[in-house]
Amino acid sequence: MTLKDLLNSDMTTLARHARSGLAWWLAELQGLVPARWVRPAALHAWHRYERGEIVPASAARADTLVLPGALCLSRLLDMPRMGRADIAAMVELDLDRIMPVAPASLVTGVAIAGPSADGAGLSVRVGAMARKEAAALAEALGAAGISPRHIGPLADDGATLAFDLAPAMRAIGLLPPLSQARRFWWIVVAVLALANLGIAILRDRQQADQLLTLVDAQAPALTAVRRIEDRLHENAARIAELDARRRMHQPLQVLVALDAALPANAWIQRLEWNGADVRVAGFAADGVNVATAFKQSQRFATVRANRAETVAEARTGRPFDLTARFAGGPR
Repeated sequence: MTLKDLLNSDMTTLARHARSGLAWWLAELQGLVPARWVRPAALHAWHRYERGEIVPASAARADTLVLPGALCLSRLLDMPRMGRADIAAMVELDLDRIMPVAPASLVTGVAIAGPSADGAGLSVRVGAMARKEAAALAEALGAAGISPRHIGPLADDGATLAFDLAPAMRAIGLLPPLSQARRFWWIVVAVLALANLGIAILRDRQQADQLLTLVDAQAPALTAVRRIEDRLHENAARIAELDARRRMHQPLQVLVALDAALPANAWIQRLEWNGADVRVAGFAADGVNVATAFKQSQRFATVRANRAETVAEARTGRPFDLTARFAGGPR
């Protein structure tokens, strides 16, 4: 089946595929566990009812009574795909049409034999036995001290029951009700499992509340730690910024560059540096051009005079006043 066919299927088809998938899964699980742990579907030992007498089975755990087929009426019907309870209710409503005798004089059993011939529905086997015979059967069972769980004739395979009359006989009081011990213990197991689950959820909730309380108690300390961490980050950023500024502004490099660019017979009287531009003022000997020396140097750029060079010479030399852009360290 493709995905398109699956999406276009109706609910009946999907339910059939789900049942077949569940049956396959259960069969796979039965193949994984030891054989002694799996209750077989086929009958291996059973009590028999022959000529009005009960013949007990040799196995002590036998819980099925097999009836002769001549004591029962049986019909095979095609019915829509429904649940077992709905099928039993429909059979009970139409029992007067299905069986040739009055329904009040019968005890009936219903079993699903498999899919119908066309595959669209179910093949349902309806069996019945006269209440008079059922009462005699119940009396014989009481005399033998046997209380079977299932009653009915064998199916065609000879290993399973064609239908089960025991529920109907219990419903009218011919058989004692089944022991509720197994159901009781299953209920106990379910209640204990739910209680275990509830306790686990409660303990998990309590642990979560304790953890939340611990987190709330540590909130002031965590806030202080976060403040200290923020301050450390701020100090680290400030230190990095100062280090970068220190690396970019080295006064010793400026002095070394001035010493290399300043020609001989020139003296600096005033030095100013704003981090980018250098202004030098001083005196130079005759024939010494400080501006030209700075322009020829590779460590200064944009050399310009701050005043005219036509200033009268002093006894100490010719004055100069220049501003140049410091271009960095030696290349």
